Amino acid sequence: MTAILASVRRSLRRLLLPGFLIFLLTVAFEPLPRTAPTVRNHDTGQCFLPDYGHTLVAAHRAGKGAAPENTMMSVRSCLESAEQPDIIETDLQITKDGELVLFHDLYLDEKTDSVEAFGRKHVTTFSKTYDELRTLNMGEFFAVAGPDGEKNVYPYAGLRGDAIPDDLRIIKIADVFDYVEAQSPGRYRYTVEIKYPFPWAPKMIDKLYGILHERQLEDRVIVASYWPDVSNYIDLRYAGKMLRSANPLEIFEFYGCFKRGTDLSGEKIPFCALQMPYYWRHGEKLTFANLGTTEFMDYAHRYGISVQYFTLSRREDIQDLIRGGADVLMTDHPERVFSVLSSIELFEEEVS
Repeated sequence: MTAILASVRRSLRRLLLPGFLIFLLTVAFEPLPRTAPTVRNHDTGQCFLPDYGHTLVAAHRAGKGAAPENTMMSVRSCLESAEQPDIIETDLQITKDGELVLFHDLYLDEKTDSVEAFGRKHVTTFSKTYDELRTLNMGEFFAVAGPDGEKNVYPYAGLRGDAIPDDLRIIKIADVFDYVEAQSPGRYRYTVEIKYPFPWAPKMIDKLYGILHERQLEDRVIVASYWPDVSNYIDLRYAGKMLRSANPLEIFEFYGCFKRGTDLSGEKIPFCALQMPYYWRHGEKLTFANLGTTEFMDYAHRYGISVQYFTLSRREDIQDLIRGGADVLMTDHPERVFSVLSSIELFEEEVS
């Protein structure tokens, strides 16, 4: 009888535990009502800590909503748009011959004509030289909605050889900085995410720092990465010289400190920004915690940490985060964030 009861208990646990975990994720971590911030940034003197209510807008992948991502065409679209973003976000990889270029995916297949050009699938940026990559059409699969809601149109598909304009070819990060700074000196800030760094992280960071230092951009560029080896190398070689955001493990640890009410005023925090997803309002994804509450933003702001969210598109989410005190919102469509910023009603207690 005892064995039977034990078996029943084990069966019940197997059935009930998943349901209980789902309950915790969907109910216990339900977003709290947005409250007025208690820590409002004002005249911080830091590029990524704007005054409360003046949230910065970051163009995701250098403006992928308007043009093929991470190209000079998309960068130019940012500079020429009616509502220019404050931050240009890009993704960084390294070529076989050591050039730092913009590209997001691990493989070139889904963004370019690389399968046709190189005769095989799953070609990476780090397996080809810069000159070889310059032969590709980076807008091959860029789609726009067809007229009257018809199927998508691919305006740059099929361009080959000399027909590919220079602004649709792969570009070096240094060329992006030079172009933007020549057009609008000192106007923009940047986020550079280092992708797939193993085993090139030290080389990539050394080269990137050289580029930033030569152009005196150290205080206007945040280096981001999911990979702790990138964070560790920056801390080892460039602490105090290069701004970086927290990696996911550091975000998890920082959130734990927040939940425990830990005082970090005596700690040396190596990162200047938290770059995090925001999915909660519409249940797009279950995460371990709600990272979008005003209380969490207040906690970060006590230590001078910029609170940044990606990738925003819905007006309700944008409004919630701005009112809650978010410093940066990353989006494929900057005009949507600017529309909210121009019409939002902040809390009465806000500093004008």
